Amino acid sequence: MTDRTTLDVDFCRAFFPPIGNGLAYLENAGGSYVPEPVIEAVTGYMRESQCQPGWTFASSRQARARIDAGLAFAAGAINAGQDEVVVGPSTTLNAYVLAQALRPAMREGDEIIVTNQDHESNGGVWRRLAQTGITVREWRIDPTSGDLDLADLDALLGPRTRLVCFPHVSNIVGSVNDVAAITARAHAAGARVCVDGVAAVAHDLPDVKALDVDFYLFSFYKLYGPHLALLYAKREHIVAAANQNHYFHEHSIPAKLNPGGLSYESVAGIAGIGSYLEAVDGHHFDAPANSLRSRIERVYTLFRAQEANLMARLLGHLDRHPEVRLVGRRSADPKLRAPTFCLVAPGRSPEALANALAERGICVGHGHFYGKRCVEALGIDSETGVLRLSMVHYNTVDEIDRAGEALHALL
Repeated sequence: MTDRTTLDVDFCRAFFPPIGNGLAYLENAGGSYVPEPVIEAVTGYMRESQCQPGWTFASSRQARARIDAGLAFAAGAINAGQDEVVVGPSTTLNAYVLAQALRPAMREGDEIIVTNQDHESNGGVWRRLAQTGITVREWRIDPTSGDLDLADLDALLGPRTRLVCFPHVSNIVGSVNDVAAITARAHAAGARVCVDGVAAVAHDLPDVKALDVDFYLFSFYKLYGPHLALLYAKREHIVAAANQNHYFHEHSIPAKLNPGGLSYESVAGIAGIGSYLEAVDGHHFDAPANSLRSRIERVYTLFRAQEANLMARLLGHLDRHPEVRLVGRRSADPKLRAPTFCLVAPGRSPEALANALAERGICVGHGHFYGKRCVEALGIDSETGVLRLSMVHYNTVDEIDRAGEALHALL
């Protein structure tokens, strides 16, 4: 075998059992399908080592090893230290715990910048700190494009700015924000950054050290894994944060930011994500990669190329209906946007369109997707919201054509 330059989509699809149901699944931004290695890792843990990990008997040692494998992948995948990642039940809860941990070091009148492009998980928890004397400033999107302007951020940054919170990718607008540039501006002003990567990681799994971010959040169920979430924090920030766990964990890194501990079987399942990506890498490349990050980077290059084809195909179908508003950039460049497309058709209910597409075997979502502030800032009624079609690498051009033709018929 020689190195492949394009993704073998059929090879990838064979790992995901639900794909055999014949439905065109285009609601991946709400949660991706899970590959067999993840399913096997979860069920294997529960079948063979469902016990308290860490004791000397065999099944307990096996449990510990499986949990450690999941945590090792979680950290290595984003180039973090294992003592810099917390695996919790959801991004919303991880963000809440982080906010409570950082608040004691802030003084009344200190400032936090949030956006109205964010999912509420990386907005609401910080806005609530206004009740405790923190000044919250809003970095607002352009109401037409949905984009964030760096010049507007510059105008908000000041000597009392302590934190800038923003999404890597908006789950409504789909735009890819320049994390490195925003982070550099925040750091130059003496502030830290908290980045919501939930809508990004299926398409671009970041190197947190290269980006120099202080905090990064994402959910594994958007990354082909179990319903868990990750909080990355630079080690020095965890050391300085207020303990949120039992009192005897005050100096435990990173357990002090993980009240309640781990869901053992689900954490074991995280390792299955790595097994899937390793299988894809081995199928496409002759030479073994020299590190987990190297494997991820070259596999994700294939993923993004496939997703660019899907985006271009969908944009071609949307060109037939200029009356339909596409939220965000009209681009198939994965450097500019993720394959998450929100639409508004004049006079047509997003819910009715989603229901009609479901009857045709096409799975999409509708509503505000917890980006209520963003939808409203775009001038869209948040009660009806938008119609959302979202793809990942295992989707096919045929599925996009099915959706495009069905949407054309309905419109």
